[in-house]
Amino acid sequence: MGACGRAALGLLFLLGLTPLCVTAGKILIWPSEFSHWRNIKIIIDELITRGHSVTIITHSATPSMMKDQSPDYNMEIIQVPHSKKDITDNVDKLLKYMMYDLPNTNKIHAFLKLTEIIDNMIVQNQAMCRELFAREDLLEKWRKEQFDVLLTDPVTVCGELLAQKLNLPFILSLRFLFGSVVARLCGQLPAPPSYVPGVGLGYTDHMDFPQRVKNILFIVFHDIVFKVMALAKWDHFFTEVMGK
Repeated sequence: MGACGRAALGLLFLLGLTPLCVTAGKILIWPSEFSHWRNIKIIIDELITRGHSVTIITHSATPSMMKDQSPDYNMEIIQVPHSKKDITDNVDKLLKYMMYDLPNTNKIHAFLKLTEIIDNMIVQNQAMCRELFAREDLLEKWRKEQFDVLLTDPVTVCGELLAQKLNLPFILSLRFLFGSVVARLCGQLPAPPSYVPGVGLGYTDHMDFPQRVKNILFIVFHDIVFKVMALAKWDHFFTEVMGK
């Protein structure tokens, strides 16, 4: 038998060792809103196409997900004490301030204004988390369903906490956030500030020296804001839920 024949026989042997079918997985998804939902919805559609079972967690005030409900996936809706308008108003304020006002505002005023807006968003986020983790019946149901993985967007906090409660591995999927702060702090994105521009400044990687300085200050500012908010608003909540 020639070399080609032996290679073909070896290939057939390897193919014979390959399982004829692959079992589809069960995936729990904790998404975020607006463009972040559109980003993760593409992944959801592909997972469904490949035969996976998908369960999505959302809340009664969602401005994005209710209109996209589908018989192809399960949706668990958590009741929250705020409205869809409350959420959209806060997001509108944040986007308007970041895009139009922040570049012309001194850093102290910017810190105070961002803290105010983000604090309101955290209150809404925590309300959903509290309602969810109060539902021991729902958590037990999910444990019994034996999901394989949790897919989450870290812009909406508590996905990783839910993964810990259910003892599941988790995957982060993130579109973007200003200053690339969540991608760097949560996703460990390698992004040296002297070279990689933070989202929101509109710079490219060909920055001149003043732009590099501004980019570094922009990124440091966002890191401080989000780390302070995380310590002040989330540390005690995670401790409360996990009991440690």
